[in-house]
Amino acid sequence: MEDFNEIVSKLKDLYSRTPKHFDGSILGSMTTWPHPIGVYAYQLFIHVNGNDPVVFPIVQELEKDLLATIGSLYGSRHGLFTSGGTESNILALFVARRVSRSKSNVVVAPSTVHASIDKACQLMGLRLIKIPVNPLSSVDPDVLEKHVREHNPFAVVVTAGTTESGVVDKVKEVSEVASKHDVYLHVDAAFGGLLIPFLYKHGIVDTDLFFYPGVSSISVDLHKNGRAPIPSSLLFFKDEAYVDKACFEMNYLPSGVNCGLLGTRPGASLVASWAVVKAIGLEGYEKQALAQQEIALHLFNELHSREYIEVFKPVLPIVVWRSRLYNYIDMIKKLFNEGIFLYKSPSLQAARAVIMPHVTREHVDALLKALDKIHERSGFN
Repeated sequence: MEDFNEIVSKLKDLYSRTPKHFDGSILGSMTTWPHPIGVYAYQLFIHVNGNDPVVFPIVQELEKDLLATIGSLYGSRHGLFTSGGTESNILALFVARRVSRSKSNVVVAPSTVHASIDKACQLMGLRLIKIPVNPLSSVDPDVLEKHVREHNPFAVVVTAGTTESGVVDKVKEVSEVASKHDVYLHVDAAFGGLLIPFLYKHGIVDTDLFFYPGVSSISVDLHKNGRAPIPSSLLFFKDEAYVDKACFEMNYLPSGVNCGLLGTRPGASLVASWAVVKAIGLEGYEKQALAQQEIALHLFNELHSREYIEVFKPVLPIVVWRSRLYNYIDMIKKLFNEGIFLYKSPSLQAARAVIMPHVTREHVDALLKALDKIHERSGFN
């Protein structure tokens, strides 16, 4: 057994070598530095099992309040707290399978859906039919309807804020297709859920996020733009009865029921999410969304002015670009060497920066300076 002080010393050393969001080095991830009240709440309730509402009644109480507050943006208060978009997406398709009257095992989705949909279909033995879509465009509702007629799916999945480019599928138009053909429609809004309602309100995006008649479920991550500690997410359903379909018998628990994919669930995340939402409020999220979009446009405009860059105008605060000198993987590696961590947008052969709540203009300007440096170093004029 190692000495306690030696372990602490080792931890401090590891922390010193770990990138931090607030220093501007993490510009590609959809995670962010959590709000201080969330950190405090997490530490205070770190012992709580989020799947035991009998021993820890605070779990159910705060979950209901959280669902009601955030759900007011979309028109539903029915759902459950999950560990993230992946769990939410898997659960949504599991529920869809349980409530569907279709004998088909087919799911239809645009090619831009998150990889967790592929994962869900592999886990459940489902057949995923992907509609080829330009990564910079939303799926055409008419084309989607054609695929629904042809393949008779039990579920359709679209995205409100795609991972690679931030595109928002036309939720209302797709919901009309789902309603017409009596198909379960899940909207993955893990990234866009706390951006789109506010950006739509200000006329910045032309698609809203709402439980239109054909929408069955919506997933929204709180550890992304919600600024809650990881792991924190919400899965909303149009009907309270759907929540029961996401639960399993677990007789040894005091409640006898386990909801969601996890057995033991970090209750600290739920309490911390509630605290953060209370501290920021919907008005605070609105201001935050507008600020993120403004910084994203600043980055876009600066990149657009550089002749060595091809950049795509952002829909949500995700900026994607390619170098005219380097392939995108080499460019990302060179920026890693400069202490800036970006993610890939493989379908566009490009790099992407995600303007999360922790990202400032200064961070963006440091990225631009690093880009200039690696291109000057190679003699690009």
